[in-house]
Amino acid sequence: MDMLDIYLDAVAAQLPRDTADDIIAELRDTLLSQIEEREEALGRPLTDDEREAVLRAMGHPLVVAARYRKGPQMLIGPELFPYWIFAVKAGLLIMAVIFVLTLMLRLSGNPAAAPEAFAQSIGGLFGAGLSVIGAVTLAGAICEHLGLRPGYLDSWRVKDLELLKYGDPARWAAHLGVDLRGKSQPRNQERDHAGTGTGAEASGATRARGMSWASWASSAPPRVKRARSWPGSDALFSLIGGLVVAAWWAGLLHIPGLGQFDVDGGAVTAAPSPIWTTLHLPILVYILAQVAVDAVGVVQPAAIRLRAALQIPVAVAGIALTWAILNAGALFVLGQGGGQAIIGGDTALFSLEALQGMHAIGRSLQGTAAGISVILTWMLGVTLIVLGLTVATNLWRLFGPGRAVHG
Repeated sequence: MDMLDIYLDAVAAQLPRDTADDIIAELRDTLLSQIEEREEALGRPLTDDEREAVLRAMGHPLVVAARYRKGPQMLIGPELFPYWIFAVKAGLLIMAVIFVLTLMLRLSGNPAAAPEAFAQSIGGLFGAGLSVIGAVTLAGAICEHLGLRPGYLDSWRVKDLELLKYGDPARWAAHLGVDLRGKSQPRNQERDHAGTGTGAEASGATRARGMSWASWASSAPPRVKRARSWPGSDALFSLIGGLVVAAWWAGLLHIPGLGQFDVDGGAVTAAPSPIWTTLHLPILVYILAQVAVDAVGVVQPAAIRLRAALQIPVAVAGIALTWAILNAGALFVLGQGGGQAIIGGDTALFSLEALQGMHAIGRSLQGTAAGISVILTWMLGVTLIVLGLTVATNLWRLFGPGRAVHG
């Protein structure tokens, strides 16, 4: 096969079929013209090396084909990149919180295993972080190449910017009472110094407004109305958390140490009961359905009635799944040495007497299983109440008197 044909075949393999023939014909004419011009200049036919130099001057087949390819030429374009980096930071922060909490639980049961626990947590966090970055990148690439753009990217308003402050880790630390920036001047003093300037400038500005120094000094500083937060912020964080949980439930993320802990110095393993195998797919579908509802909340935060209509069946499905788990009996089997103990849900444990009796439960294997059963039952009971309130709230949004129609 001629060298020119090999080159053109390589280019054609990267082009859409509906336009490949026309493009290749155009390239062939261009390259043949360049070869003929070179031969006329030299007064002889070109050698193979000289013909290859002409082809190399045209460019690599991948680069040449990209010139004719429609659509974006990058994975994440410059317009979506700032949103991509913010989503990555938020996802990594959520994963870090999950792994820190898991590490604290492990260390509370067995402080002597700290080196191993730290090593496993760091390794697991690294893998989970890569998965988060990959998921966000995949979502961004899909939006970039399919031309999908949520409306708020173009129609944003100043009050929508409240969420962006959480991209600063110091903001999160401030909510926990930790100052990452050191002591600084109170904000009201900073604003006064920045706004007043020198005394002469302030006095001149005051006189220009027809105010006396005494009245200005005694007047209270104006109160700034705080902008309302973006209505889709809760949905965004719920969406990111749902994607992380879905990836973990599907086995794509591994959190070390969840199935092992220590009781009285002995290692205890927790094995799931068959109910989790039976409900694995329904629970995954439920998580993905909630993710879809959150995605609607991110893309269309003002579509209140649409989100309510979608949330109701998802919440009802959650109630059914939670009720099935609560009444399944055995949920986990604890094993230590040759002994076993059952962790299970029981509606009888959803009582104040059961909570008050936890202080008398020992640290044995059976006592640990009994205590976890009470806690798990209460968690499932509270989940049922929350889901029930979710259904009631969204029914009110749909059919309540005087409800405005949105979405």
